[in-house]
Amino acid sequence: MSLRDPQATFSDSDLASSPTIEEEEEEDGRRSRNGSETSSLGVVRASEPSRHWRDVFWLLVFLVHLAALGSVLAILGMNRFRKADRLNIDRFTNITGMGNASHPQAQTRGELTETFWPFYGVAGGVGTVLAWAWLSLLGSKASQMMKVSIHSLTTYLAVISVLCFWGQHVFWGIAFAVGAALQFLYVMSVLDRFPFTMLVLQKAVKMVWDVPEVMGVAYAFMLIMLCWMILWSFGVSGVVALSLDDGGRWWLLVVFSVSLFWTGAVLCNTVHVIVSGMVFLVLIHGGRRAASMPSKPILKSLRYAMTTSFGSICYGSLFTAAIRTLRWEIRGVRSKIGNNECLLCCVDFLFHLVETLVRFFNKYAYVQIAVNGKGFNRSARDAWELFQSTGIEALVAYDCSGAVLLMGIILGGLITGTCTGIWTWFKKRDEVLMVGSTAALMGMILVGLAVVVVESAVTSIYICYAEDPSLIQRWDAEFFHQMAEALHQRLQYRSARAREVMNSRLDHLPDTPPL
Repeated sequence: MSLRDPQATFSDSDLASSPTIEEEEEEDGRRSRNGSETSSLGVVRASEPSRHWRDVFWLLVFLVHLAALGSVLAILGMNRFRKADRLNIDRFTNITGMGNASHPQAQTRGELTETFWPFYGVAGGVGTVLAWAWLSLLGSKASQMMKVSIHSLTTYLAVISVLCFWGQHVFWGIAFAVGAALQFLYVMSVLDRFPFTMLVLQKAVKMVWDVPEVMGVAYAFMLIMLCWMILWSFGVSGVVALSLDDGGRWWLLVVFSVSLFWTGAVLCNTVHVIVSGMVFLVLIHGGRRAASMPSKPILKSLRYAMTTSFGSICYGSLFTAAIRTLRWEIRGVRSKIGNNECLLCCVDFLFHLVETLVRFFNKYAYVQIAVNGKGFNRSARDAWELFQSTGIEALVAYDCSGAVLLMGIILGGLITGTCTGIWTWFKKRDEVLMVGSTAALMGMILVGLAVVVVESAVTSIYICYAEDPSLIQRWDAEFFHQMAEALHQRLQYRSARAREVMNSRLDHLPDTPPL
């Protein structure tokens, strides 16, 4: 079934009821339980009464995590708000008001929550300004901003590494130096891919700019994230002021940082689902103002993302970011390995392991979730099978748009952490690393909420191109031909590479004696 006829695939009633399909493989093709034919995106002519809730377990885990961590943050923040050890929490630690010989400095700790809370207020303000500037310049200066992100990140990491060594923070100096080296190696390994990557990003920006509703969604979720960060920074300020040794405070900060990362990823991916659904509808119907376009599509996408599909978003947010980052780095290293067969074998093992994980945790699943409300694993697998069956996976692997956007997110986080750290240096020099590192995470999440609208458009472009290339051709004929040419070149390259590897292996086989 083709997606070329929007009336046959999407109608206002279809979107209001949003079909959910449990497909079964049969000899004559894929069919739903009620016998309706489906496309690879699972869109049917007959609609179900309502969507089913997916991945409910992870939804409950996320909500319980929010409630539990929110309570703990409030308690820790209140413990040193206007009065040291207001809730008598110090009695549960090894450091008490009676004194501790092993931690003499802690006996006189008089910091309060409000001592550090302004620092995190600066972090939230700087991160919000950077995210707002990114969205504001999206239409006119997006290409230049992305180029700056690519070329500036390595230098910025190197400078921070030098400053850490200068401040005698050896561990952090080594960490930032390694990050700068990995960033430089990755950029060098994929330099030839940037022209195509920038082309895709420019078209994604054009698509997002033509749908102004998605900007409102990004701003709204940024405000929600800021509200959560107020509570989070209040509790973390109490942790930094806590009468506990540095090791204990660092462990608490790690736990709360992981919580903030997951919460931020959930909100980013919720925006991802909403924007992907909206962009997909625009391509299906041939334009934002098409007569067949359903009324208030952004509200329907928002409702489904925040209800039946929210569990799938929570589940996918745990793994996708880490796996994608690891995949990019391994691909960059693998492409530069020469004839070292031992090293190549080890990297290939890691590469195939990560590729297997990508089949179950990839960002393209969110488009499937947006369109038909499948569970996350099912959506990820169907998206990957669609790419494999059409050959689009070769183009997806060649594209570095996700990595380029991630560079912008990291750069935004580093700028936020640097601004906060400079102020902390003059006020509380001993706490620069604690405050600066957590402030950087806050900045990354806020900038990520702005960047995700472009990433959503990129994923929708690839899904639509794999499902029905005429959708892209109708939207932008020149871009369609450029993608088709790039896909042809990548498939030819892969074919030649496969023949080269096969011939190399045959050359190393021992000669067999004639019979």
